[in-house]
Amino acid sequence: MVKPPKTPRYSLDSFPSSSPFFQTLFLFSSQALIFNKTFPETISYTVSPESSRRAFLRASSMIEVLSAFHQSKYVVGDFEQRGGVMICAPPGALKSTIIKLSLEDYPDALLLSDLNVNTLTQLKNSLIDGRYNTLGFGEFEKLYKRNPATAANIEAHIQALVEEGFSRASFEDQRLPTFAARCAVVGGITPSCYAKRFNGWLESGFGRRFMFCSYTLANPDAIMNAIERWKHISFGKVILTAPGNKKIPYSIEQNEHRMIKRAISNQPTHEGPFIMCKKILCVLKWRHNRKKAMDIFLDFAECLESKGAALEI
Repeated sequence: MVKPPKTPRYSLDSFPSSSPFFQTLFLFSSQALIFNKTFPETISYTVSPESSRRAFLRASSMIEVLSAFHQSKYVVGDFEQRGGVMICAPPGALKSTIIKLSLEDYPDALLLSDLNVNTLTQLKNSLIDGRYNTLGFGEFEKLYKRNPATAANIEAHIQALVEEGFSRASFEDQRLPTFAARCAVVGGITPSCYAKRFNGWLESGFGRRFMFCSYTLANPDAIMNAIERWKHISFGKVILTAPGNKKIPYSIEQNEHRMIKRAISNQPTHEGPFIMCKKILCVLKWRHNRKKAMDIFLDFAECLESKGAALEI
């Protein structure tokens, strides 16, 4: 008996390649593959009713949520803390590639391979005046490949950076007037790093200020298959825009509060992720209609579960 083909959960109904916002970007990953990213002006999806909760996560949803997290600074409200997102996935699961695709097109996002206190101090003025609003680390674990005391010091500064703000380093004159530098942080870590640092992060308060997203590749042979076909892997279609007036309205409804609380119920702490998810959803609703925004957020929410998600590429 021949099984009928599966009906795709999502289908592109329109894809205006003539859009002025359409562009194709290529980059080489560590596996020497070419990855493709496209930004159409409008994209519409056909969404099945059962897609609100699923174990699979589209790569395009992850990229769009991370870019929305970067733009969460525009959401109007009293909570100024930025928070951080840690992407937890095994080696070779494209963490650094996803982080790069999410942030590289924003001039106020800075991608780093490493950081120390001296470098952070030099960046402080650029963080205060808004030149940079997000720091991305493809391999956040590299910050710990040094003297433990030095690593703990930079960790404490990043901890302040995402919430109350980084004012001055210990070697600076504490009597001088200064302003607090705040920015969001996105980092990639492995499960072994997460397990090793988990208790220490919670005890120090570092973990309370971050949201942890876990996934594995749903199709781990995709990279080898792409090499065999000699074709690039597409990460789907993503809309990246910015508000002209630098403001995105707060638009969370009461039933959405309950949905977000359910989504973050398995996070180590809830206050920080609750603030971040509310801002992210505000950005998504500003970019899309409510149905599309909820679809993207609920797709992403699977990686907030303790079991993680399976990333589809």
